[in-house]
Amino acid sequence: MDEQLGLDTAADEQAVVSVFEQIVAVLARESDAAIADAALFQLADTLFTAFARAGEDGLTAEQIRAACATFPDEVIDNRLRVLRKLGAIQPAFDKPYQREYRASFTSYVSMLFVQRMLARGGQSELHQLLTMEKIRLEGGQSTPKEAREVAVRLTTALRLLVAELVALTVGGTVDALRERAPLLWNAKSLIDQASAVHEILLEFWPELGRWCGELRSAIAAYADASTNASARLMAAAGTSRALNLLPPEMWGRFARRATVDELAAVLADQVFDAPAPWHDAANLAEAVAGTPQSASGRSTPPRSRVPDGNEQPPEEWSDAEAERLAVVAEEVLRDRDAIAVEQLLSGTDWVTARRILADLVAASNNARLGYRLVWSGTVEVRPGSVPSWLTHGIFERLRRAV
Repeated sequence: MDEQLGLDTAADEQAVVSVFEQIVAVLARESDAAIADAALFQLADTLFTAFARAGEDGLTAEQIRAACATFPDEVIDNRLRVLRKLGAIQPAFDKPYQREYRASFTSYVSMLFVQRMLARGGQSELHQLLTMEKIRLEGGQSTPKEAREVAVRLTTALRLLVAELVALTVGGTVDALRERAPLLWNAKSLIDQASAVHEILLEFWPELGRWCGELRSAIAAYADASTNASARLMAAAGTSRALNLLPPEMWGRFARRATVDELAAVLADQVFDAPAPWHDAANLAEAVAGTPQSASGRSTPPRSRVPDGNEQPPEEWSDAEAERLAVVAEEVLRDRDAIAVEQLLSGTDWVTARRILADLVAASNNARLGYRLVWSGTVEVRPGSVPSWLTHGIFERLRRAV
């Protein structure tokens, strides 16, 4: 009987090893070394796509090479050897001298998992784990052993997360901390979920007090580590304590790597009159900083509240700028009560569009004039058009200009 149990245990362990080998196959350069080249990852993706199109018939070695023809032959041969050895590619039929292969579903799903881990840093998986464990434990249906394993898994995950955050906060650079910022996302949500699981464990399995205590300690440590990391980022952002004030190098790196949608999201809630495109931002900042300041400490003497005999009352003062803006506004409206900003700016060159927008904003801000500029709050990205960044708005008349 003991021998039979030993064989069953060995079979279970071998099955686990087999699945693990299929999971890591797409990441292995050789059977004992991980790949470090993104092109090999792309090769695996191309390969699995070809197998999916082939269906249950599978692919021969020649068909595999044809599907991956953009990669060198020696690279393809090496990947096929590794994937076959680790079980990511297996014989399609159990017969001698067969030439067709099929791909492992487990290997492809593991590649999707790795891609998500690279994009999100693994915290989304921790959120999902907490949600599943909470559902599984509710009602006290699990055994004490299973409940203890849950407490140990969550404690280990949180401690590893804390160790990485503390290392980045205390010994790492600010740039490295910003790069790993996904570890800070939804910290409160993560703490609430872990605390809910802890309460269920303690309610139904009070004998797990020691393991629950370790879980509480890990949760508290994660809360402290998140707070300290956020404080360092805020301190490094400048006196305004604004996290969006990043070094120019980070903005340059983001602009090179970001997609059009990501670039549009940066300005989704902003409207501004940009400087001329041929002016470098650093040069503008330097010019502003180098502007000479008036050394005179003299100020304009206060005016008497009693009007002079020849002084015109305030309502009769001439405002040349307001008159100019009123003329511009009336030319734009042409006896209409409102007009879309897009209609005014589209089809004009960049300098003219910028000048029109500046005049409309000034007219809207002038309290003596009866005009208003209303923005919708969304930004449209139009590559190749002028303007290429467009916020939809309406310029309207509130009353006839005086």
